[in-house]
Amino acid sequence: MRLRAYAAYIKITLKLTLRDRVVLFFNYLMPLLFFVAFGEGLGAGTSPGSMSQTVSMVLMFGVLGTGFFGGGIRATMDREAGILRRFKVAPISPAPLLVASLVTGWAVFLPSVFLFLALARWRYGWDQPLNLASLLLVVSVGVMAFRSMGLIIASVVNSMQESQIIAQLLYMPMLLLSGATIPLPILPEWLQKLAQFLPATHLYLGTQGILVRGETAWDNRTAVMAMAVAVAAGLLVSIKLFRWEKDEKVKPAAKLWLIGVLAPFVLLGAWQYYDRQNDRKLRILERQSRRSQTWLIRDVRIFTGDGAVIERGGVLVRNSRIERVYDGATPEPKAVRAELVEAGGRTLLPALIDSGIVLISQDGKGPASGVEGFFRGYLYCGVGALHVMRDPLGVAEDLRKRVDEGELLGPELLPGGPVEAFSLTAAQAAAGDPAVLRHDLAQQFFPAAYLQGLAVSAGARPRSPQALPAATARLQEMWRSGRLPVPSGAAAGLLQLHGPGLVHELALWVEAGIPAREALRAATALAAARAGADSRLGRVRQGMDATLLVVDGNPLEDIRALSRIHSVFVRGERIARGELAKENKNAH
Repeated sequence: MRLRAYAAYIKITLKLTLRDRVVLFFNYLMPLLFFVAFGEGLGAGTSPGSMSQTVSMVLMFGVLGTGFFGGGIRATMDREAGILRRFKVAPISPAPLLVASLVTGWAVFLPSVFLFLALARWRYGWDQPLNLASLLLVVSVGVMAFRSMGLIIASVVNSMQESQIIAQLLYMPMLLLSGATIPLPILPEWLQKLAQFLPATHLYLGTQGILVRGETAWDNRTAVMAMAVAVAAGLLVSIKLFRWEKDEKVKPAAKLWLIGVLAPFVLLGAWQYYDRQNDRKLRILERQSRRSQTWLIRDVRIFTGDGAVIERGGVLVRNSRIERVYDGATPEPKAVRAELVEAGGRTLLPALIDSGIVLISQDGKGPASGVEGFFRGYLYCGVGALHVMRDPLGVAEDLRKRVDEGELLGPELLPGGPVEAFSLTAAQAAAGDPAVLRHDLAQQFFPAAYLQGLAVSAGARPRSPQALPAATARLQEMWRSGRLPVPSGAAAGLLQLHGPGLVHELALWVEAGIPAREALRAATALAAARAGADSRLGRVRQGMDATLLVVDGNPLEDIRALSRIHSVFVRGERIARGELAKENKNAH
């Protein structure tokens, strides 16, 4: 008999809700307008990451709206209008009414999830792999949780005005600080910490994790459990404080029940403040979204890495890989849903690979000083990967995982054993000429005072005048015998510079008589092969990682063109070189 009462009231409530045009407007039409506006504004057509952000944003609008306004304010309206009083004389308890509100809110909202996913695929060509079951589960629990919070608002207020004030006080901070509308990384640090205590943040991170990283509901089980506890607590408190008529008043202290329902999220936020896993997840989501951008680089000379050259062509990058290489005419960006990079006769080549890198301190007791910071220098100078020596402390492996996942921005770390890496720059420094400090990229990236200090320090070291001529002769002999080594900017480590060293090294190779084509091949395709990564790096061809370098001019004719960098792409992410230089100069 009791189950029949629940089913009957759910059916009645659902019918009444579907007849309410206001409900349909706020659940479908208004989110649809936001979907189109943000989809176009964020460039969702060229970026699966932006599309995922748009879908998450619209879902958050709907979940918060159906919870605080569809649940809280609507329940208050029914009591104020005397609708609930009519049920008082019927043989029914508050429980079926409240459960019906939860179920109805979920049933009305859920079709919008399918609507927006379908529109994302049809309108914007979004083909992101999707764990639909997990998405529906996380969103469903979220709808129930926020709906239950709305019902508590209705239970603890004495007027419609109070209901609207409390709903807005909860709705706006959760919408703005969850990450759905304003990216959390751009907020002040104290607001980022505050956001960890908001239920909406955990719902947003859960949906984004599923949409961007292919996570499951189990991967977000802590947030799901917290929302499930909020559902149960909210329903129990709403039943306890339920009032049939508007004349029945509650004490102001009753509003403290809202804190009780938010308690699971307070505890979860405290744990996240200590654990910082949400901070890590935010960085990974942001990086993976950037890597998913689609780019069309056209009207460009292409050095493929293995020695071949396409004099005029283009490259299509999608989801961090090279989808197609064009020899000749390229399509229009709209035809391939891509963001255009007009190269205008520049040269595109694989990003450089620096070899023989050591990531532990000279005493072997820990990571080299600033090992994460010098990644900025490598990226700024177009170095997309480092072939690192094995280290007993596992420093390289730990950093590699963080870079691969996207938590840390840096060149790819290629593990390996000893490699035949050659450095004329090291010999030049040993001869007493710190010319690498005067390199254009070094001057651009490092503060003048910092470079001056390094020059003074280098001048105080013992000199070996014959080091450079001897190294040059050895390199020439190796090339003539067909045993071309791979270049290394390792001398930059001696001078505490990272990045300009490899570009300077290639210029020294060309001065030593090595053809520019061979020097570039050694720093790209050959270096990738020696590191065992030639299936992904070192060449410009379909299916390879989109780790690329675009420079002004033609480095095959003038190797100094490597210093005139137009763009750097690492795994499909276009590196903001100006920001890297600013961060580095501030750090020094």
